[in-house]
Amino acid sequence: MVLPGWDDDGRRQFDALQSQLAPSGWLCRRADIPDADWPAEARARISRDQALQRVLEDYMNLAAVRGVARNRLALLGFSFGAYMATFLAAAKPARLLVLRSPAIYPDSDWSTPKEQLDAQALREYRSDPLAPDQNRSLLCCSQFTGDVLLIDSGQDEQIPPQLIDSYARAFRRARSLTRYTLAGADHALTRPAWQREYHNVLVEWLNARMRRA
Repeated sequence: MVLPGWDDDGRRQFDALQSQLAPSGWLCRRADIPDADWPAEARARISRDQALQRVLEDYMNLAAVRGVARNRLALLGFSFGAYMATFLAAAKPARLLVLRSPAIYPDSDWSTPKEQLDAQALREYRSDPLAPDQNRSLLCCSQFTGDVLLIDSGQDEQIPPQLIDSYARAFRRARSLTRYTLAGADHALTRPAWQREYHNVLVEWLNARMRRA
């Protein structure tokens, strides 16, 4: 299950990733949470609480597909979608968790529309070291016992390296944690070469974990 970023217009990326995973038997679904294709007025109304409810519904729809085993599900999140994926992994069974350039938000104002959050305050919050007892997303990470792939961009203009380190430290109980940096890449992976590198690393990691099942 792929959880896109808030400003993600990467449906072509999703299609390309899906085509790479299909030969190995993966069934891919894209969560219906706000992305760049949503009308601005609809995006402006959505809070984190509402987005999580949509993600939970999408998960249940995928889990209900015949032949899909919940204990073999993989959650792939990017930016805001990665943040949502941490809550989903805590609430529902998942074996694999992939977070690419995960965002984070203070626990306060959970029901406030996401676009009304203070951007400058967010930048400052993300630059400070954070522990699981300081943020519910990191607390969810500390409880996850599956395999984790944590990917960051070397030149990310939105997610500072300190935040990636906070996420990595939070996975105290994970069966395994693999970190990978896309050297030189920006947040949205605007160059095709960066997208290909990300997909190749992701597909290799997913298939290797499934071979160990």
